[in-house]
Amino acid sequence: MDDPLMLAAATTLVTWVTTNLAEGARSAVTGLTEFLRHRFRRETASRETVEVALRQPTPDAVHRLAALLHQEARRDATFGAEFRARFAEVQAIVADIHGDVTNTVSGDVGGPVVQARDVHGGITFGGRPT
Repeated sequence: MDDPLMLAAATTLVTWVTTNLAEGARSAVTGLTEFLRHRFRRETASRETVEVALRQPTPDAVHRLAALLHQEARRDATFGAEFRARFAEVQAIVADIHGDVTNTVSGDVGGPVVQARDVHGGITFGGRPT
């Protein structure tokens, strides 16, 4: 499989499913798993790949799920974009509930950018003005 993002997503997803998450995070994860179940509802082998990975997340099952996600994202770019967007949303919710930091910078950035969680005091870029 060529897509390390899908492997990371599959690994993270099954970890979320099998971890005791706060209710808001659990609801978001459930929405993502239902999205996958709905997507593969008519494809027996694919549906089974999803279910096995969610119920019994062995390394092999997770790799099969990642390969399925990668294959489907290559076959259908709309699915790939939607899965990635939904995964990012859930990831942000889970991180927020757990107090983790999620920083995203996008678009054209023309100057310095700071990504931080807690800042106490000032932030200075470059040297001191003369």
